[in-house]
Amino acid sequence: MYGVRITYFIVIMITTTSMAQADKTKFTLLRQNDAIKQFSNKKDNNLYSRLKYIEITEGLTLSLGGSYRFQWEVLDNPRFQKESVPDNNWFLSRGLFHVDVRSNKWQFFSEFGTSHSIRKETPSLVDDDKLYVNQLFFTYNNGNYEIAIGRENFNYGSRRLIAIREGPNVRLSFDAIRFTYRWKNFSSEALLLSNVANEIGVFDNNFYAFNNYIWGSYNRYKSMGFNAELYYLGYRAEVENFEAASGQETRHSLGFRTDFSLSKWKFNNEFVYQFGTIGVQNINAWTLSVSGKHPISDSFDYEFNTEVISGDRNPTDGTLNTFNPLYPDAAYFGRVARFGPYNLIDVHTNIRYHTKKISTELGYYAFWRYSNTDAIYSSGGRVAYPSVNDGKFVAHQVGFNLKYNWNAFFATDLESNIILPGDFLKRENFNDNIYYLILTSKFTF
Repeated sequence: MYGVRITYFIVIMITTTSMAQADKTKFTLLRQNDAIKQFSNKKDNNLYSRLKYIEITEGLTLSLGGSYRFQWEVLDNPRFQKESVPDNNWFLSRGLFHVDVRSNKWQFFSEFGTSHSIRKETPSLVDDDKLYVNQLFFTYNNGNYEIAIGRENFNYGSRRLIAIREGPNVRLSFDAIRFTYRWKNFSSEALLLSNVANEIGVFDNNFYAFNNYIWGSYNRYKSMGFNAELYYLGYRAEVENFEAASGQETRHSLGFRTDFSLSKWKFNNEFVYQFGTIGVQNINAWTLSVSGKHPISDSFDYEFNTEVISGDRNPTDGTLNTFNPLYPDAAYFGRVARFGPYNLIDVHTNIRYHTKKISTELGYYAFWRYSNTDAIYSSGGRVAYPSVNDGKFVAHQVGFNLKYNWNAFFATDLESNIILPGDFLKRENFNDNIYYLILTSKFTF
């Protein structure tokens, strides 16, 4: 019955949106940033345009919208062993619906979600939530100053420390208080973010729980051909668990990111240093990432990335060297997400072909442990493969992605990955390749 209702809904919305000018319509990942004035043309007097731009009074508008995403996933040998976990084949669905009210100086944005897994034997905490508040916030903007309060999704910088978590079925939300000052090419943001712990029921995710939270300052400078970000993020967690330490954690991150163009290359580099305490131990950790992209032609790009992410050097010295990425993009190394950004050295290169309708990408990853006295962690930060031998090389990964944009409203995405275990895993009899396939259809309105 649920699937039938969703099908009817999609058919109705596709019929409605087909009357809109699809070639001129643009949506953003964070829908509060949509330019709703694109629907204000009175010549496009159809039902869809009227729902997207409702003029309540002069200077006050209401807009309705959302998205529906359906995924089919296949994961073979999830732990590099055929006998360890049965092969999985499941479906995921996510619906989001928002109401956006705006004036010249303020915005009230509410977005509600419903996420479901079908046939998945052991759903994770980010697979299911029957009905939840994904975003609900108020923003006041007076030109140079902006203040925001409420529940939001965020993407900061290169999504290495705070990201929307778009890959999993339930997005990552924070209950936030933010104050931003802007002057010419510079902006400075003071923030306090409380992580929303996902529950699977109906409207049962607590507001401003402050079990795990972040505070700090994020500063940006933007100009032609050069952007820079300097930030401090403090992090407090009731419990964090690493192979060499566990307990209450207070961690401070100092980061610097730049993206700039040099000749035909576009670079995106970032360095983060961390210090603080966890349990009775001190923290001394860091990461460095270098990324470069070069156009081969109008339709082809080449990209090279490398990262060094520190791990613990000595479990008995009273200092934890394992880097904590806080809330990174879950698809850090592709949607298969078998390894998290902890205690790793990785090299990633890919070639991408793209046109207005289609994009395809072929990529290769190689992973090593930074420290052979620290574990390999999952994308969620759990110890996945303990440090039981001194092997360095972890795995090869080959990935392929194909995305087709049928129009501004509907897109289909196919991604596949093969991961081949290296010496570190093979020594513990993790000998079988992982095969992963995900087919995604997304409708945005």
